[in-house]
Amino acid sequence: MDAKSKIFNWLVSGALLLSLGACAGSQNLAPDEIYDPFEETNRGIHAFNKLVDTAVLSPVSSAYGAIVPEEIRMVVDNTARNFGQPNAFVNHILQGDGDGASTTLTRFLINSTLGIGGLFDPAAEMGIFDAPTDFGETLAAWGVSEGAYLELPIMGPSTVRDTVGIAVDLAIDPLNYLITREQAYYLLALRGVNLVGKRNAYDDLINVLLYESADSYAAQRLSYMQNKRFAVQGETAIDDLEDPYAFE
Repeated sequence: MDAKSKIFNWLVSGALLLSLGACAGSQNLAPDEIYDPFEETNRGIHAFNKLVDTAVLSPVSSAYGAIVPEEIRMVVDNTARNFGQPNAFVNHILQGDGDGASTTLTRFLINSTLGIGGLFDPAAEMGIFDAPTDFGETLAAWGVSEGAYLELPIMGPSTVRDTVGIAVDLAIDPLNYLITREQAYYLLALRGVNLVGKRNAYDDLINVLLYESADSYAAQRLSYMQNKRFAVQGETAIDDLEDPYAFE
């Protein structure tokens, strides 16, 4: 077994153990309740994230929206989404979701060829729409509860289950085993630019949560949890509204 396989097996095993243990406190919650035992720490991190948004992300995203033409911003978003398809495909398989896996694979093949490496989204024009998912949702499909609410530095709202999912997604993403180290840096840069683009695209909604709410921490927590629970249940959520720091 090579080093990457050992790391993958360790992460998946550790993820399951951590999730099962850390999520125990949220097992008996009512559907509209949020388990937040770390609220004091979370609020401190939220204040830091809000400062980062105010000082860096918001003004940079505004400049990005003003300078970069909409067509180019759309190309960046299309490409970033396309590079996320292999990881979504793996998670659909792990969830036993054949339809989601088929849709994701079809989108990836069409957009990687006819869409010139994902620069364009001809699959959507054919009525084949994105079916995003992640390992956090895979854990939910396996019966792992969401656990405590967390706010992560820079990355923003999360839960114990979703935080474990972030780590495992990094390990199981097929692109990690197919691209070179230099290409990985370009992909990271692409996702960083796309993060700025998302912040610009959802500027009004994010500002309502962060700057026009009486309690921005509670408002963002509620929005994130509602959207995540909708996604786990297979319902339609407001894409990316829950997380102004979403890094795809």
